[in-house]
Amino acid sequence: MFFNLTGEELYAEMIMQRTNDSRSFLVVEGDGDIAVFDKHLAQDRFTIIPAHGKKTAHDALSLAFSDNFAGIYSILDRDWLNLIPGGLEDTRIVHTDRYDMDMCVFFLSGVYVSVASSFCTRGGYRVGSEGCSEEEIRDICLSMTFPVGVLRFISERDKLGLRMRDFPLHEVVDKSDLSINLDLLVSVAIDRSKKASIDPQFLKNSLAAEMVRIDDRARYCSGHDVARAFVILARERWSTTVSADSVERTARAAVGWEIFRELSVYNDSGQWFGGRTEMIWAA
Repeated sequence: MFFNLTGEELYAEMIMQRTNDSRSFLVVEGDGDIAVFDKHLAQDRFTIIPAHGKKTAHDALSLAFSDNFAGIYSILDRDWLNLIPGGLEDTRIVHTDRYDMDMCVFFLSGVYVSVASSFCTRGGYRVGSEGCSEEEIRDICLSMTFPVGVLRFISERDKLGLRMRDFPLHEVVDKSDLSINLDLLVSVAIDRSKKASIDPQFLKNSLAAEMVRIDDRARYCSGHDVARAFVILARERWSTTVSADSVERTARAAVGWEIFRELSVYNDSGQWFGGRTEMIWAA
């Protein structure tokens, strides 16, 4: 019912829903967030509202807050908050501690080991074997996604107009060592971006310089890119064909109650009710 609405339309829908639903609203960005949160939400006190986009969420929340609309809270992706000006901040909003919720799920204990065990055992994946540990999976996936994430950041910060959404990671990976070819990365990014006009060598130099100064690689990585990196890892190391969508869905489904509470948003959202997380979440 909320799909493809503007912020104004989404807020109007919430006003209408309030006439017969007294529960608080939890606004999230999309279906992936619902897959993680909904099964742990205290359904008698909260209902989840997908905005299907950051801008729609921001616009709807801004209207609700300015109207003092009661009982509305939100969990949003961090994206470039505090790195690039323009994010919406309010005590009723909690942001993920990493780029997006799928990136948070990637770092939960055992999740991507479960993903690998679900898809890659026929190709030789075994928990505890060389190259199969959670740390090794994380390191390889991050090494592939980090340059893409930094280029996305540069494009957003400098308003370059690069089309980085749904980036074809497989086109820029050296299959011999699963490293990123920066020349290819820059070339593909420019070629798929009709609005971008920038010298490739200048962009590559800017990218390399930015990457060197960053200590926290994971902060710049998207969960969607990580899923694509895992697809490449599964194919090249364990001869397994799987889609990024299947990887993401399996990872979200693996978030049970015990590890859900490892998410920063679990405790951070408790601030809405004086630290009482049970007002929002139910086992």
